[in-house]
Amino acid sequence: MTAYFLPDGRQITGALTVRLGQQTRTGQWIEKPAAKYECLLCEVTVTMTGAEAVTRFTQTIRHLHRDTCPGAPTQQGAHAA
Repeated sequence: MTAYFLPDGRQITGALTVRLGQQTRTGQWIEKPAAKYECLLCEVTVTMTGAEAVTRFTQTIRHLHRDTCPGAPTQQGAHAA
């Protein structure tokens, strides 16, 4: 799969989904927060569970994955022979 192109020329290369979870009034987790990042370029899926882990994950996954994605376009141009 490749990036999804928008009419204005921008492209969507990944999707981040976050479930906020559910707590009781006493603060006990009924359902823990969870996040999932899906890359459209290399088709990798990364998941994370837990409030603190999801917070860190959502703040960094986009940049961290872009730096290591095997499907991301490179900045290198053609080399002359």
